[in-house]
Amino acid sequence: MEKKKSVNEITDEAIGQGGYLAMVYFDLHAKTSDEVKNVMVGFISKLTKEPGVIYAVGEIDQPVEKEGVFSTWAEVKLLARDFATIVRVSSLYSPIGVEILRPGEVKLTLGEAQGMLLDVSQTSLNFTRMIMERVLSKEEVASYEVKMQQRAELGKKLLEKKQ
Repeated sequence: MEKKKSVNEITDEAIGQGGYLAMVYFDLHAKTSDEVKNVMVGFISKLTKEPGVIYAVGEIDQPVEKEGVFSTWAEVKLLARDFATIVRVSSLYSPIGVEILRPGEVKLTLGEAQGMLLDVSQTSLNFTRMIMERVLSKEEVASYEVKMQQRAELGKKLLEKKQ
């Protein structure tokens, strides 16, 4: 029977293979103390299922009420397979803080850095599209969609040119 690895062994192995251990801080707000705690527990559970996340373990602070709104924050220790995973989690979930614990420096190839920049660009584009669709008229949304199709075509041409 194979011996189960300890958290330290899993962490050391992942970092040895290019992984990163980070402390990531998130805040949440809700109408009740129980709601904010439950949402935060669910949120941390969701993080563990993100592609590239090896584990995410969090401590949730006691909720505080101010003017009818309950707020809390969580300190989440997150082990990621690579730096791109931390960038993606940061882009998707907007933490209030990120502290890389290990390794001592970030090493990226140009391809990895470029891929991450494109991921951040896509996340920004998705957010912009969502806002635009909620604010603009149907005609303005249609015009925006045409511009985005043109943007995609220009991006393809750029990639072809680079190859």
